[in-house]
Amino acid sequence: MRITFLHSIILLFLILLGSCSKKDSFLIHGDLRCVNATTAYLLQMNEYGDMVVRDSTEIHGGEFRFKGKVEYPTMYYVQIGKRKPINVLVENSDISITGSVLLPDEIKIVGSHAFEDLVYLQKEYGKIQNEKSTILIELENARKKKNRELTKRREKRYNQISDSLLQITKQFVTNNPASVGAAYFVCTLTQTFDINKLKEIINTFSPSIKNSEYVRFLNEELLLNQKLSLDSPAPGFALLSSTGDSVKLSDYEGKYLLIEFWASWCKNSEERNKELRILYDKYKNAGLEILSISLDKEEDEWRYGIERDSLEWRQASDFLYWESPVSKYYRVQKIPYEILIDPNGKIIAINPRRYIMDAKMRSIFGF
Repeated sequence: MRITFLHSIILLFLILLGSCSKKDSFLIHGDLRCVNATTAYLLQMNEYGDMVVRDSTEIHGGEFRFKGKVEYPTMYYVQIGKRKPINVLVENSDISITGSVLLPDEIKIVGSHAFEDLVYLQKEYGKIQNEKSTILIELENARKKKNRELTKRREKRYNQISDSLLQITKQFVTNNPASVGAAYFVCTLTQTFDINKLKEIINTFSPSIKNSEYVRFLNEELLLNQKLSLDSPAPGFALLSSTGDSVKLSDYEGKYLLIEFWASWCKNSEERNKELRILYDKYKNAGLEILSISLDKEEDEWRYGIERDSLEWRQASDFLYWESPVSKYYRVQKIPYEILIDPNGKIIAINPRRYIMDAKMRSIFGF
């Protein structure tokens, strides 16, 4: 009897231990209605904003499963047929996706604490955006009626709203410093706010998640912006061009200039140059200039890369590799790396993602 009781205690302890231990892998179980597709895809966005397939699995009666492992919570997208991908911040846990593909806004995702944190902050952001829209309408009406006092109050409130989003986010991160979901949300804010405005929030994240993809991105952005900031004057320079003459930043006064840092040995640079050729062909007649500054060490390799990638715009290099003073002026930590400068010589984009760059071009040139 005593042995049986002892065994029961040990078994109970093991069960409790197993239930409290952290999983080292994830299982995504989807159970969706109105699914005609036979295959589900697990997608992830790469650094250029493109969706790449990480896994695929068969769908049976609307059910599917993905198994895997992540070091830190990571944003993935579940693609069912041609439907809009379902985004989920995947962590090592059992995650369920339920609902109907015909009602994407009502699909429920349970099992990821990081995703729950993200959803909470996104809802707060949505509330603030709704309030901003309401105030904008009130502001326009006040201006039409030439009500100066009401216009002044509405303008003041509108300017306060963005700061309130930062305060909400800061408070959440203070209370949840190890939330990767919050880190992902702050990454999305870099498209709206200058990175230096987010510095205090970024520094609040716990060291335990410093190596997560999103905290690393935020810290890299801070580092790259220590001497650079949007609307600040671009640092001047003079380099030797591929034709043997000197190329200076002042040569591009009055023009939109995209500076690309690259190298012939960098595979990502080769891929990016393909995209830049398309960008250049589309906007060169509208006024876009591109200057590529290479971090190559050997001139022969540099010239080979120019010919291989069919680069039509001006090329420059000082063959000093990562020790190039110009790369340090612009806080280059990785390549390819880009800076967009307006006709007044001010920086208007710092290493933007491809889709952000495309949006910038459309905004500037109107197509």
